[in-house]
Amino acid sequence: MSEAGLRLNINMRERCRMHDLNEALDDLRAVIPYAHGNSVRKLSKIATLLLAKNHIIMQTNAIEELRQIVQNQQRQLEQLQRSESPLETPEK
Repeated sequence: MSEAGLRLNINMRERCRMHDLNEALDDLRAVIPYAHGNSVRKLSKIATLLLAKNHIIMQTNAIEELRQIVQNQQRQLEQLQRSESPLETPEK
């Protein structure tokens, strides 16, 4: 393969790679919460990644808070069930 042919092949692979990357970023923009619309500019690549990262962190924190709430509720329920259970009386 000539040097020009090799260069064309490398350029074609790079174009395909960039198209794939841009498509993936468009898919990410479609699922992260931000203002969509004709009057809103498309997020840059770095802004998309930062927004996605922050969204993931927020979701992780929310899940952890909910996990703690559920654990507290389970403990309270167990305490309530223990306090309401009939006391065993010793046999005479």
